[in-house]
Amino acid sequence: MDKGKEILEWIRKCPVFLLLVVSGLLFTAVGAAGRFSLYGGYEWNPWNRPFLALMMEGLDQGVTPLDVCSAIVPAWNGTDGDAAQGTGQSLDDFAEAEAAVETGLEAVEETAADTGTASAADGTAQGADAVDPGDAIVAGQEAETDETVTYDFHEVTEDYFNDAVFIGDSRTVGLFEYGGLEERADFFAKISLTIYDVFTAPVAEDEETGGKITVEDALKKKQYGKVYLMLGINELGTGNTEYFMEHYTAAVEKIRELQPDAVIFVQGIMRVTGEKDESDPIFNNTNINDKNEAIAALADNRNIFYIDVNEVVCDENGNLVHEYTIDEIHLKAKYYEIWKQFLLEHGIVKG
Repeated sequence: MDKGKEILEWIRKCPVFLLLVVSGLLFTAVGAAGRFSLYGGYEWNPWNRPFLALMMEGLDQGVTPLDVCSAIVPAWNGTDGDAAQGTGQSLDDFAEAEAAVETGLEAVEETAADTGTASAADGTAQGADAVDPGDAIVAGQEAETDETVTYDFHEVTEDYFNDAVFIGDSRTVGLFEYGGLEERADFFAKISLTIYDVFTAPVAEDEETGGKITVEDALKKKQYGKVYLMLGINELGTGNTEYFMEHYTAAVEKIRELQPDAVIFVQGIMRVTGEKDESDPIFNNTNINDKNEAIAALADNRNIFYIDVNEVVCDENGNLVHEYTIDEIHLKAKYYEIWKQFLLEHGIVKG
């Protein structure tokens, strides 16, 4: 009993020290919990980059411990596929995402009923029963554009991006900071942004108030000639490709609704290095390639175009060139120029 009193007395005398110890343990737990989700792209090792450092780096980049706590709630995709291995959304966010998918699927069914046919990227599917979410984007455009007209890529100059907007995660943040296009294009990009919260997270700058608004609100305020979308690296641990594509397809449909005259570029997810590919069960190129193949199927080469920067940043084995990256996932500053040059060689000029 005396020993217990001594401990209580010591706690009363050293509350600040106790608070530091408890908070340190708590933040270390947050870093460990987010290692394979929101902190999945951060460098870590047990000697000079402990779990606590992940949490501190996340704070510096706008990722709070609350975000990580939400991210570790498992999400089940409602199919016979894989359960989520790590998720970037809370239960409330997951419910909202499921509702968005159901709304998107209802729109697909209505489109199929009206048109009777839907064209896929690699062929056509006859009848409303054959329509899937990816086909609906194509079918919705056939009334406006001759289905036989397609466009090839052309080299363009930098003023091509004067009416462009780039939507993406930390990699697009890097393009904004080091690609040399920040004075021409708009960028709606945020570290850890996913296809699941792309329309709900405060990402875009409101020119009127100077505050942050959602991508959806920003796209309602201004019309663009080109929309570039790259999302997917943060979603690799959430469900399977089918689940990912339900949300991705719904997002592209939403962009088409908000930007009916824009050319939409769906960009392949940039791969990781060979070392990362071999060692990481989630952030690997097999996972990335599977999703890129599905993203590419959305392209109709009339209004939606698939472009893949992996063509110029990967080695002969299809892995991100090691010397190009700072952490096996993100490009070093000087190599964002390669990405920009790739974009300049893949412009679409109509008329």
